[in-house]
Amino acid sequence: MLVTDEWQAIITSTPPAVIQQVYALIGDHMQELLTGYRHYLSTDPVLSKVLNTEEMRTQWTAVFEEWAYQLFSMQFSDVSHFVQAQHALGMKLSRVGYPAHSVSKSLRMINACILRHILMQPWTDEQKLQSVMYVNQLIGLSYEIRNQGYMQSISDQTRLDESYRLAVIGSNIAMERERQRAFLTEWERNILAWFYSPSDIGLPRLAKSEFGMWFLHKASLMFERTPKLQNIAECIAKIDQQILPKLETTQYDDRAAIGSQFQLIQQDLVKIKFVINEIFDAHIELDNARDSLTRLLNRRFIHTVLSREIALQKRAGAIGFAVLILDLDHFKSVNDRHGHAAGDMALQKVAALMTESVRPSDFVFRYGGEEMLLILVEADAATATKVAEEIRHKVAQAQILAPNGERLALTVSIGGALAKGNIDYESVIAEADKALYQAKHAGRNRVMMRA
Repeated sequence: MLVTDEWQAIITSTPPAVIQQVYALIGDHMQELLTGYRHYLSTDPVLSKVLNTEEMRTQWTAVFEEWAYQLFSMQFSDVSHFVQAQHALGMKLSRVGYPAHSVSKSLRMINACILRHILMQPWTDEQKLQSVMYVNQLIGLSYEIRNQGYMQSISDQTRLDESYRLAVIGSNIAMERERQRAFLTEWERNILAWFYSPSDIGLPRLAKSEFGMWFLHKASLMFERTPKLQNIAECIAKIDQQILPKLETTQYDDRAAIGSQFQLIQQDLVKIKFVINEIFDAHIELDNARDSLTRLLNRRFIHTVLSREIALQKRAGAIGFAVLILDLDHFKSVNDRHGHAAGDMALQKVAALMTESVRPSDFVFRYGGEEMLLILVEADAATATKVAEEIRHKVAQAQILAPNGERLALTVSIGGALAKGNIDYESVIAEADKALYQAKHAGRNRVMMRA
């Protein structure tokens, strides 16, 4: 039996008077339900970490209120829309990290509260029985639909995570390995340079270096099933938390102490490089799941990356991240005037300019026909705006020649949004998309950011 048929059976088998009584009861005690639900969100050991701000708990309490009113006020004509909404809500619960057991527990608590009030009403036993059956069936069926969406989201995300891991590995592995080794060497030189011109800001931490950022945001995705990553993490922590603080307090003329600490750093760097070599050597080069024209990551991996960045954002002291969506202005006219070959050249050039404008730890995707999307990790509004303006300027100045030798005058519009405590990545993308819309309607060739 279809879900809509089951729902119709529940509604048609329940007397209209009972449906009205239950709806009125829900309205009378809604404030109690909301208070209890919000208390649960803030005190549950798991949920309080997922929904860790008052703003988040307010948002989800509002979602609950809307759900309760819709669930018990429906006529059958509303069922199809409500079923779709519940399925989508289940997928959203999965995306934001709302644990499955917490979903069922919250519904069980809500159900118990409603049933308690039903039993306290001066209704006949028959009316109470019918009301209890009606409430149990509606909440149970609503949970089933949510759970289907929840499990579908998990299944889809698991497949995407694995595909993304393969796609990242599909970049030039040998080149990536040498690049990360070079970043380690560069960081080591910066440590040496600090002693010749020490400053008040302290020694640069390895975790915040180009290598450290790559390791945190990309290596764990590329090689997620590799236990040896923990060895690298331990070496980084030892250098940043033990060795560097000692170096910062060592007197400049105490050459023996400085030499001893540098020897410890070099030992850990040798370990890191050895493990990096082992990890890269253990993976074959794959070159699928990238956009064939621009060589950027395929858009279907955006959610995989954003889910992880949102999880990382929950750490203490996390900076957050930014999403930028770029659109080539008047791209259709380029194709119409110069042909699709010229359009392809334009896309390839813009993709290359974007890639060279971001850090190794950032992510660049082909988002649509002439749209591209960037995820800037550990970035605030100023950083995101600076990167966006740099890309916009580079595109405007780029020398791109059509097959007939004519220069293509390209500009781009860019919209950006920050993940400020938002735990649903789709809303971050939606905000960036709104900013892009504003940029295009404000005259194009500009950057617009939404807080």
